[in-house]
Amino acid sequence: MRPPELDVTFRLYELDCSATEDAGTDGDEPYLWVLGFKVDADTLDPGLPPKIRVQVYRGAPASPWVVGAGHVKGGNRIAIPPALGTRSFRLRPALVPVAGWFPGLAGVICLLWDQDGMAPRTSEAGHARFDAKFGGALADELNGLLAGAYDASLGTPGPDGPTLAWRLDRLRDPARRGTIVGAITDRLRDRLTGDIKDAVTDAADWDELIDTDDLLGVQAQVYFGDELTGYQDFSLSFTDDEANYRIRGQAGGSLVHSARILATVTHVERRLEQVRIVWARVCWFAARDYLARAFRLRTTTRFVLDTTIGGPPRQVRWYLGDTPLDAGSGSVVVHFEGIAEFASPPADVLAPDYPGGPAPVTYTANGPVLDLHAEAGDGVWFGRVRAVYNFDGDPDLQNVPDAGYERETQTSITGVELSMDRRYHEAMAACKRVTSAIDRRHIAVNLGKLHIDPGDPPADRETVRTRVDADVRALVAAGLEPVTAAVVRP
Repeated sequence: MRPPELDVTFRLYELDCSATEDAGTDGDEPYLWVLGFKVDADTLDPGLPPKIRVQVYRGAPASPWVVGAGHVKGGNRIAIPPALGTRSFRLRPALVPVAGWFPGLAGVICLLWDQDGMAPRTSEAGHARFDAKFGGALADELNGLLAGAYDASLGTPGPDGPTLAWRLDRLRDPARRGTIVGAITDRLRDRLTGDIKDAVTDAADWDELIDTDDLLGVQAQVYFGDELTGYQDFSLSFTDDEANYRIRGQAGGSLVHSARILATVTHVERRLEQVRIVWARVCWFAARDYLARAFRLRTTTRFVLDTTIGGPPRQVRWYLGDTPLDAGSGSVVVHFEGIAEFASPPADVLAPDYPGGPAPVTYTANGPVLDLHAEAGDGVWFGRVRAVYNFDGDPDLQNVPDAGYERETQTSITGVELSMDRRYHEAMAACKRVTSAIDRRHIAVNLGKLHIDPGDPPADRETVRTRVDADVRALVAAGLEPVTAAVVRP
């Protein structure tokens, strides 16, 4: 199934200092460089092999200094300003040949510095150079990963060898991914340090170069997109010489699109098909005859793909189970189950006449709306209704298999309704009022709704069985003779 499209946010919110880098009593003056980055449908060329580009997010202009001109000492916990520590962007899944859906890769990289002799403007020159070089350098490493440069860290290949699908699957293991991220981060640090020093040297006055700022560490956190449908807590550790810092953060995403299927019975037409007389005794009342009736039902159930987040879908394809439904009108044969399992006594004396079997269901599919219409069926049909859909900018559903989002709902169609006459229900209502008699029997009784009207939302199998079981418990508690002992008169 297609992974979700997300609005992703990484938030670095706290800097904990266990030990400072400077040995003096004044402590450190830490500052941060923070970049968000992604690889997704916007940056991935889905060829064979895919070609990766990396999009970088510097964030809103903000001072990189965590505490301004102040100092940090061991034991201090400093809040990171939101403008400095927060990066947000949209992540769109990509369909990769052979490998299937790639949910996107989202991450944040952080460089922690201790200010010494450099002015902020000089540091910012290095910051700008790092921002300019990071995306291309990371793309080179990730393309190398897809080509096999990091296979030794990914473990033993599968029976087909170290394929692209195998490499992406192995990255699903958080421990292996952490190892790869650490290795790539170290390579990027080594690769970009020279560029940063060159930028700083060009911008610095001669006296600033006597005591340049110290880099306390480079750390990154990376997730697949479908790992960010909930929130993930993480921490980044920075240790250099005597320094020991930890940054606490959180990552998560919100759905760009969300939809659900709403089901409503829009039409029910009952046609009386047969009546039988059942001789039975209810509670303390004298035995008498009641009428058991069978109605043939004509029903229409409407399913609507309701978009709860985002705009309307561009395309919708409906399925009845695994059977695709063409746009417009058509017919599908489904199998109805016999009514006996889903009928309560004493009306179930009519159940043998409705053993189930195949019957047609007609439909009308019009964009986000599907109508199912049933006029026959000797029992109850239980099944699934699915909608596969997309939005503007997504691959076409007709041309690309598995290109859409998917929702499904369990539903049912009742072709026959078995019920008792009004006098029977009046006797049962009177019996319900005799709660002391029921209590003396010490029987757990649910005397709630004894019948699901066909005009209710369509019930799944569990709902129907629960209702039948409740009916039987209520009838036993009420003293109704079981149908096997009832006398059926023609």
